[in-house]
Amino acid sequence: MIVSAEWLYSCNKEVVILDARHDLMDEDKGRRSYEKEHIPGALFIDMASEMSDRSLNHGGRYPMPSITRIANIFSSKGINENTEVVIYDGNSGGMAAARAWWMLSYIGNNHAAILDGGFEDWKNKGYPTTNEIPEQTTVHFQPSVNHSFIVKAEDVYERIEEAILIDARSADRFLGENELLDAQAGHIPGALNYFWKGVLTETGKWKTEAELQHHFKDVSKEKELIVYCGSGISACPNVMALLKAGYTNVKLYPGSWSDWITHDHYPVAKGK
Repeated sequence: MIVSAEWLYSCNKEVVILDARHDLMDEDKGRRSYEKEHIPGALFIDMASEMSDRSLNHGGRYPMPSITRIANIFSSKGINENTEVVIYDGNSGGMAAARAWWMLSYIGNNHAAILDGGFEDWKNKGYPTTNEIPEQTTVHFQPSVNHSFIVKAEDVYERIEEAILIDARSADRFLGENELLDAQAGHIPGALNYFWKGVLTETGKWKTEAELQHHFKDVSKEKELIVYCGSGISACPNVMALLKAGYTNVKLYPGSWSDWITHDHYPVAKGK
């Protein structure tokens, strides 16, 4: 799931590189950054217009597109179910890159990885960048959907007492003390708070498998795990980390908190 800048720089096989840089507070920043400089050969994938479908009434701030739409987006970038893909973004943890990785895994491409340390680590190692935008080649993507990878709001509501809910947001947002992005503060009752940056080392690189197992040591491997965040983006590194730590029954709630609060009768909790 994770590759280093050294590996990508010396890679001698064909891979598609995706630039998934995104800023939640400035949605055009990722594309501007890409157009200024990016890893040679990388194609840009836009969180707001491609990795989400805002024509949907529910689904939070970044609603998950339909399976057909997801497949078409990746097809347009020369990616099918067998293509090897490396995805990076601008923050060290790969929050947006992990969302793209999850979407590929969800529809049947199990050959994707994210770049450890992202674009910053690539630049810090002195590897080349460019502002040349490569041509996109369309291929056919035949989806093979992993239905066990995803839950909807109603699934969470029905299983709120049975599953383990993991909230990937920062502690202040989880506790309801600070909320700048969504209309209501708090968390889903019973959820555990594992801030997504906890899966990273102090240098912003991914923790080892053993370190991740220790990080999640208090989380049972016997129960269904449902991971959410504010909008279904920062939850994805936690999904990856749990899988790396050996958990198998891990699901993403893509709509996350921003979707949960649009359902008037769904409960909300604050504090510890």
